Amino acid sequence: MATRISSDPLVQPDHEQRMLLGDTPISLAALGPGHSLIAPPLPDEVIISVVGRFHILSCNRTPTATFQELFHCAPFNLSAWIPPHLEMLAPRIGEDVEACTLEILRAHTLYPLLAIFNGLSFPEDSRRATPNKATSAPKRLSAEPIRLCLECLREDLATCGVRYIHRSHQIPGVEVCSRHASPLLYKCPHCECSFGRRSNLALTPWRRCTCKKYVFDSILPHHEVDPVALSYARFSATLLQSSPHSAVPTRVLVESYRDRARAIGCSWGNEKVSRVRIKSEMEKFYGKDFLRRTDVAYRDDRLSEWLKMLNDYSVTEPPLGRHLLFAHFLFRDAAQFLAAVGGTGGNEQSGSIEQPVVKRLAIAVGTRKASKPSIPQRIAGLLRELAVHARDIPDCSIEDLWKSHYGLMKRLVSLDLEAITLLRRKLQQVKHEPADPAKVPRRSEKDGERARSVMSTAAALYASAAKPEKVTINRLAKEAGWNASALNPHAFPATLRALEEYAESNWHFYARRVLWAKLMHKRAAISVIRARSGVEYHRCLVLMDFFQDVDLSISYGAETITRLLAERGIQRDWPGPCPEREFPPAGRRYYTKSPIYIAESD
Repeated sequence: MATRISSDPLVQPDHEQRMLLGDTPISLAALGPGHSLIAPPLPDEVIISVVGRFHILSCNRTPTATFQELFHCAPFNLSAWIPPHLEMLAPRIGEDVEACTLEILRAHTLYPLLAIFNGLSFPEDSRRATPNKATSAPKRLSAEPIRLCLECLREDLATCGVRYIHRSHQIPGVEVCSRHASPLLYKCPHCECSFGRRSNLALTPWRRCTCKKYVFDSILPHHEVDPVALSYARFSATLLQSSPHSAVPTRVLVESYRDRARAIGCSWGNEKVSRVRIKSEMEKFYGKDFLRRTDVAYRDDRLSEWLKMLNDYSVTEPPLGRHLLFAHFLFRDAAQFLAAVGGTGGNEQSGSIEQPVVKRLAIAVGTRKASKPSIPQRIAGLLRELAVHARDIPDCSIEDLWKSHYGLMKRLVSLDLEAITLLRRKLQQVKHEPADPAKVPRRSEKDGERARSVMSTAAALYASAAKPEKVTINRLAKEAGWNASALNPHAFPATLRALEEYAESNWHFYARRVLWAKLMHKRAAISVIRARSGVEYHRCLVLMDFFQDVDLSISYGAETITRLLAERGIQRDWPGPCPEREFPPAGRRYYTKSPIYIAESD
């Protein structure tokens, strides 16, 4: 089918205009394999720009017609990091579908960055390069708003003869142009209409906006550019142009993150990475406003697993933008990061971003990674650490260390089983150091106040007229406003005694529930009492029989249940009306309902 080729100077380079003079219908296939899609390939051009130029050159009346011609399907979102159906363009470039699809991924999408941070790899088996399977993209792929740099549009027209949309401007979190340090636009400066619409083409670089004005003719007021935002844009753009062609192993990426975090001082204890320190330093470096604009989870205050890229099992789960933020914060220099992850640093395509060629292992002076200690050094360090811990344990043995420091012992044995012999000799030389009286916490001045707070809280809970809730140590502490597990026994002895004294047993709680149900639902059937109380059936029957003489005509008040229990001598530690009886377990666990008798043989 013949396709009408436009000679629009806004989309066609000068040498292409000379070849396609006039407005003559001509078949795209007649231009040869190199021109079957659109020629020539422009540096750092994103795929939506390639398809947009094809749409104008082919003179298709609607974007839907272009989608049908190129992808044989309805319009979809081409502004995604890796759009679907890219394998449908491969036959227009060459015969090798897999190689051509991979070339499209590397040259016109964010695939190089996803290969580094999100473990994306293209299938090597050509049989897998079939429609809907050639681009096996990872989860959490997202679409960014189309962003343009006015300086790049003007410069591209002067150097390449055509304006186009740059791929490096579509990296998540990039707000300024890495070449011109000018702010990027995502909407028309005249009418504020967004450049890109979902499932549609972005034709702003070549056609008028809906307000009938050309965006590239706009003149924006001068704005001071944030140096951190500019550094982030240049870091990301350099990675995109110079990234390795193969996926980076997740273990290498995690170790690079951890080593660099330790090198800049974000560690604690035995060379562990401090996530709290990293988050605090990132907020100081980027500023909270920049992080809110760049990362959705940070903006929504969902920070419980914000730094999952430090875990081996979840390093590929965080979104691409957060990985770039983290890598830029740690390394600041793209060449140093590529050297840390083992990237080649070269790029076959000469990108529009002029950056120095990154060489493998080209680490800046003064920031070279320290070599890892050898196995004997690690064993010696573990032995010293275990010996220090052994001084705090009277008559410490190997078994005691396994109980109290399982992790250290496991690491020691995994390095060398014979190290246990060396550890046993060290334990024979270790002398137990009694605790220094000066280090033992003295009784807190707030101990008495907190103990009285526990008593008043317990009295209010037991005297409540609402449906009884079980009074436990944790509930008492929570109602009082602090954590029971954080109380030191030396500093708060009276408080801990009060917590244990005023907590109730299970049967005391069952009794309060059954009495409440009987008094609230007078003359109700046993089944209703059991359902309202929530007590297990057999226990409820026993308690109903135990409280059968309760006068139901009395009025129910705040301290009615407490008074009824006191009249029967029921304390908070009550073991129940029949402590010797075994009741069936709660839930659906199997139990024997009747004893099994085995007849004795004669």
